[in-house]
Amino acid sequence: MSVSLYYTARRSQPLSSQEQIACEKIAEHYDTQYPFGELYEGFCIYDLEKSREFLDENVILDGSTKLPPDVDEQLFGDIVDWWLKCLQEITDILPGAQWHVHIDDTDLEW
Repeated sequence: MSVSLYYTARRSQPLSSQEQIACEKIAEHYDTQYPFGELYEGFCIYDLEKSREFLDENVILDGSTKLPPDVDEQLFGDIVDWWLKCLQEITDILPGAQWHVHIDDTDLEW
């Protein structure tokens, strides 16, 4: 069974091209510096243009990262922390955004 970290940001001001590039660079940095062996799945930011018809018009960032299913509890926690640090860096560059972050059905306070 697969478990994923989901993240969605909303704000009335659209994502600027500079913000989008910065988000992608942060995600790429965390993907390439991943310290827990083979990368199960990288930090995925969805292409909003392809899914815009299914999303609220105020969504400026949407994505998910599949978490490895067959690791011990300590390693799982370390991996979740890694991706949450990535997400925190992204939230820091998107002022005014309202976030919904959850692991499957469990909301995370953000």
